[in-house]
Amino acid sequence: MGWSSLFLLLCLSLTFFIMGSHQLQSSQTQVLLQLRKQLEYPKQLEIWYNNSTIDFCYLSSPQVDITCHDNSVTHLRILGDKPKRVVTNFHGFAIPNQTLSETFSMDSFVATLARLTSLRVVTLSSLGIWGPLSDKIHRLYSLEHLDLSSNFIFGAVPPQISRMVKLQTLKLDGNFFNGTFLIGLIHYQI
Repeated sequence: MGWSSLFLLLCLSLTFFIMGSHQLQSSQTQVLLQLRKQLEYPKQLEIWYNNSTIDFCYLSSPQVDITCHDNSVTHLRILGDKPKRVVTNFHGFAIPNQTLSETFSMDSFVATLARLTSLRVVTLSSLGIWGPLSDKIHRLYSLEHLDLSSNFIFGAVPPQISRMVKLQTLKLDGNFFNGTFLIGLIHYQI
């Protein structure tokens, strides 16, 4: 009986160790919850409400996908349900039921997102994100793929984006950008 109890205790300890070693860092969990708040609690993120029992790492649904490596978020995909380009002449102000509210701040949102320092892939599409693309975008220095398509981002693409040396894919279609921009030696027209 002593050996079986010891074996059971060892198995339980190993199970808790393995489960605990794959959990997301609490600071990263707080950043995800802050992003949910800044995105004004979209229905796609309702599963995040009971955050005490949810494992954010490897969370996957048709609209939301999170992948982690070494207890840090590396991939974040949130697909919204805001209308895609119903507006033809966007004038840079919040539009009820299409954009996030007037209190949304692109600078604050990008600064929060940049606290996920291991991010390599970000897709935030059709969420009603609006405003000029923040010049803080270069703080996402580990990004290899950035997709902000089908939102209400306007103005010029900040030149600081050229500091994102790992960036391989940049998808900004379905927004309201103007002008041209340079990344490295490649010239992009919007």
